[in-house]
Amino acid sequence: MHVPDGFLSPLVTIPAFVAAAPVWIWSARTRFGPASVESMPVIGSLTAVAFVIQTIMIPVPGGTSTHLLGVALLALLFDPRVAFVCESLVLLLQATLLGAGGVTVLGVNALAMGLLGPGAAWLVWRALRGLNRRVAAFVAGWLGLQVATLSVAGALALQHALSPSYFPVPPAVMLASMVVPSVLAGLVEGAYTVLAMSVLEKANLRGLA
Repeated sequence: MHVPDGFLSPLVTIPAFVAAAPVWIWSARTRFGPASVESMPVIGSLTAVAFVIQTIMIPVPGGTSTHLLGVALLALLFDPRVAFVCESLVLLLQATLLGAGGVTVLGVNALAMGLLGPGAAWLVWRALRGLNRRVAAFVAGWLGLQVATLSVAGALALQHALSPSYFPVPPAVMLASMVVPSVLAGLVEGAYTVLAMSVLEKANLRGLA
């Protein structure tokens, strides 16, 4: 679901960077201090896994793709701010090393896949974990992917509204081509979230939520 370079004009990308920058700074300062040292091996490992699974992209009509995220787990275990910083790093590395997404659209992709998606997953997890932790983790993983997908589709729809000649794909076509695969991929995302959380909880790792 990465938005590639060239799909969005500065009218969209610059405000996204303006919105993302203070959240990057705040998240890094509040979640990656000395108190997080013990959690860094887990955070680093989960970020590496997210990097790998996000490189497996299935192209969809309109020029984007569908894929798993893996970062909702970071929000559930630690905090949405951790997920935002880690996903931003993943996106930066993918853009510079693999040509996936892009640097100019980093703010948009980070907000969609690193903040809004994991943030929604975290809210669902907080609301449902008292009832059933496995169900809560599955729903959180599934919903997080849907919110990220809809956020990316929303950014592309906004660009179409601002300038159809710049991004000519109609929002209805873009939405349908992205949402249907995302609904199915979300099932795998939810299963991964449940399995990974179960493994980590059984290991009794410190610093987990």
